[in-house]
Amino acid sequence: MQRLPVSLGDRSHEVVIGHFEIDALADAIAALAAKNSGLAILVDGALPKHSPRVETLVAALRTRLPKVEALALTSGERCKTFSELEKTCEWLAQSGFDRGAIVLGIGGGATTDHSGFAAAVYLRGVDSVLLPTTLLAMVDASVGGKTAVDLNAGKNLVGAFHQPRGVFCDLNFLDTLPAREIAAGMAEVVKAGLIADAPLFERIEAETLVNPELSRAQLERFIADSVRVKIAVVCSDERESAGRAILNFGHTVGHAIETGSDYGLLHGEAVSLGLIAALKLGQAMGINDASLVARTAAVLLRLGLPTDLENHVDEEVLSHIDVDKKRRSNAIRFVFVPRLGETLIRDIELPQLKQQVLAMERSRR
Repeated sequence: MQRLPVSLGDRSHEVVIGHFEIDALADAIAALAAKNSGLAILVDGALPKHSPRVETLVAALRTRLPKVEALALTSGERCKTFSELEKTCEWLAQSGFDRGAIVLGIGGGATTDHSGFAAAVYLRGVDSVLLPTTLLAMVDASVGGKTAVDLNAGKNLVGAFHQPRGVFCDLNFLDTLPAREIAAGMAEVVKAGLIADAPLFERIEAETLVNPELSRAQLERFIADSVRVKIAVVCSDERESAGRAILNFGHTVGHAIETGSDYGLLHGEAVSLGLIAALKLGQAMGINDASLVARTAAVLLRLGLPTDLENHVDEEVLSHIDVDKKRRSNAIRFVFVPRLGETLIRDIELPQLKQQVLAMERSRR
């Protein structure tokens, strides 16, 4: 069991990573909720079909706390809309939850985003606890206090910073996670290595070369190291006024692909393509060399992630960059990796960015 502190003054909490017994997990959550007036559980509606742990945990929590109610959310990214958020807030009110309530979000990144945002806005803010059940949610969505829903124009365009009371990464949930979901989560781990932890990237590189099928022990170590990177960045810049922007590496083009394409890509798959786009753009601008592009592409391919940017980028897809959260007037803050473990942020004019990405990929077709 690893307990990683997130030191943010009165918003401090822990990210706890390990293989939990159900009773121990229920005890830990109940301890955080003991002084709250009720526990509102928001769970990905499809999750109980894949993992009996959810229903067992909910039953255990009912024996430990006086008021526990559960709501099944629409599964996946479809829960991240205003209409779904309204349903959740109506349910919270109709269920009698007051300002002393605490929300427990159980599921992947979409569920934890929805749960955190619901907690942030219901009655102008109640407590929350997150139980991420996918690799992607464990290393990214559940850590850092960013909560959001999507608009038709783009991802995560409406949200709030709202730190949870605690995050529990129960690695037992990964046992029933499809291989594709594991790979998608690893895209964010690769990103963490690229931006701030060269030894982490080098371990992924070396270990996937030996065997791309990652063991439980390898995943646990990669998760912990990636979470440490994110915690360090968040604690230095909680509300993304400066340095936290490096966590967006690969996400400018990645989000555009995820929003604008018809390929049904998972978030991590789109980020994989976005990492390649950022590194190729950096190479074209003389910021990083070609070897870093090649090394990253090789690692992503061994993990089972897409790198064929030329098959996913066109003018319509790139138009979604216009509503990216990092846009300032007609420019966007773009994150580069000059060398492994280092970052550089530059403002790039939007027309220039889109033209350069399109030019790079047209030359490969």
